[in-house]
Amino acid sequence: MIKSKYLLFFLIIFSLTACKSTPTEDDRSENLSITPVASSDSSSESGTPVASTADTNSEYEKNQSDYSVQPGEFNLYPRETNGWDESGWSIITPSEDSRLIYVSSSVGNDETAEFYALRDIADVEDPGLIKPFKTIELAMKHARDGFPDWILLFKGDSWEVHEKLELPRGRSVNERFLLTSYGTSTVRPTIRSDASEVLRIWADQNYIAVIGISLYAYKRDPSSPEFSGWGNVKDSIGIRAYSPRERVMGAILLENNRLNFFSKGLSFNGGGKFTDVVVRRNVIENSYSELNHAQGMYAGSSSVLLEENIFYHNGWYKQQVGSGNEKEGGQATMFNHNTYFPKSEDTVFRKNIFISSSSIHNKWTADSRSEDGFDSIQAKNIVVDNNVYIGGEIGISAGGNRDYDTGHRWQNMTISNNIMFSIGQDQPTNRTLGWYIDATDWDGGVICGNYLLHNNNAEVTNLKGIVVSGHSSDVTVKNNLIIGLINKSTAQNAAALLLTGDEYKNIQVENNLIQLKNSKLRPIRVNNLIEISFKNNAYFSEAELSDWFRVGSINYNFSDWQLTSNEVGATNTAVEMITPERSIESYASSLGLTFEQLRRNLLDQSKDLWQQEYTVDSIDGYISDGYGRNACD
Repeated sequence: MIKSKYLLFFLIIFSLTACKSTPTEDDRSENLSITPVASSDSSSESGTPVASTADTNSEYEKNQSDYSVQPGEFNLYPRETNGWDESGWSIITPSEDSRLIYVSSSVGNDETAEFYALRDIADVEDPGLIKPFKTIELAMKHARDGFPDWILLFKGDSWEVHEKLELPRGRSVNERFLLTSYGTSTVRPTIRSDASEVLRIWADQNYIAVIGISLYAYKRDPSSPEFSGWGNVKDSIGIRAYSPRERVMGAILLENNRLNFFSKGLSFNGGGKFTDVVVRRNVIENSYSELNHAQGMYAGSSSVLLEENIFYHNGWYKQQVGSGNEKEGGQATMFNHNTYFPKSEDTVFRKNIFISSSSIHNKWTADSRSEDGFDSIQAKNIVVDNNVYIGGEIGISAGGNRDYDTGHRWQNMTISNNIMFSIGQDQPTNRTLGWYIDATDWDGGVICGNYLLHNNNAEVTNLKGIVVSGHSSDVTVKNNLIIGLINKSTAQNAAALLLTGDEYKNIQVENNLIQLKNSKLRPIRVNNLIEISFKNNAYFSEAELSDWFRVGSINYNFSDWQLTSNEVGATNTAVEMITPERSIESYASSLGLTFEQLRRNLLDQSKDLWQQEYTVDSIDGYISDGYGRNACD
């Protein structure tokens, strides 16, 4: 907070100027000066980077130095010590010197508009008789850089914005600049934009929150009467944050927003790093591109809490027509995903719902540096816990990309308690693969307590449940349930569990339930058994008994597998479950809905229309009641 001498300064200033006044040119923040800088991040997927050289003040600099949140620690309580209200929404309150700048396209007037101090308003969200601005652009000019000012958009209103809106920085982690909403409607205010970026968070613009806003790229929506037309659809980013090389940015909160029809809903890039990025309870949908790669969220070199969001149909508008990666008409390609996180550290994904990705729901990369010519740790301390995945063609991939095949690239990884339904069934890219969890080159990690459920598309023949490959050490695969992955033949390279690494050390496979009724998918395939231990796994498949297990080029039946692998406590019978056919479709039926109705209701989640039955907790309860719980300990 402000030291006494600064507080005295502000009191003097506010005694000389009205806290509720008609803004003049003197009130407006100076425009930022922008100068080009170089970026060395080849995976940033950005245009020409530039950096702010805006003046700073001593109080802002002090708060920068006092900002002590470490990577992996997320500041969830901007002012109050409890952080969230009883329904789990972030609590933010204005400071005494905040400007409250209201905007309404329906009743606002830029000529008569006033901004307000906290003491002028009885209820910030329902302020009563006020004089709002009409345009967001003019309102933004009165938000001061380095102050905890608020821009509040009237719920139910919409604006057309044709240029990017640059967000100013706040004062500190406890006093953020806030773009949010006000009013009693249950409809978020909507910014309809055809700009290349809608909201921009530029270099060193920290301490920012965006809460309760809808962003809509209306000219990119093929169902819109204002659609640009195929072949003319330009790329557009909903919210873009940029951190230049050798900088660290952070204290960014995005909550209760909806982003629709962008090429990237959210993008964090630039060659620098981000820390303390909190993305909660947003809906990000329908990202696609005719020109470049498209993602629901892209975040390079970032420490992020991604929590309770809905990601739907990102990376594509329609199924790939042929067998390649053509982009015309927004076709699905293997390069487009619901989320794409290169070189992440100290990041947590929890209680999100991912639906119908172009290719991978969660793509993580740890590209080794080309200048080194060998592998090294490029991503670490990542937790993916208690999420739901529906469709797409790959669930979680923590492998791939630049790999010199010399060692580890990931460290301290956890994939736990997730539910994956029908991975591969949609065939977005027209490929025949359905891969659930892929782990490559891990140095320490756990894959535990996940439900890998039901894929019964006869065209999807390249099925893989859990894959551990590359140079992996100290990895435990335990307590996972792999049920209903249907293959009509026993393909050589498909299996419920594949351990196909180049070099292993201390890989443990324990207490997994692999049940493949009506499927000839092989339960286990390994390259060799060196440094792999098996214990207490339950297997069943309708493959030929002699084909259940494969080591190198040799197939084994259950008895021979026990002798060869030295597994103790294993079983080879079908396990009876309470309700073995539970799926996302049957969950919808339990609510009296079709899956399509369930999907629409998921996408309509917001603070004003939040319903518990459309959360991960409810889906998880339904699935664990049917299949039982192999909890991680």
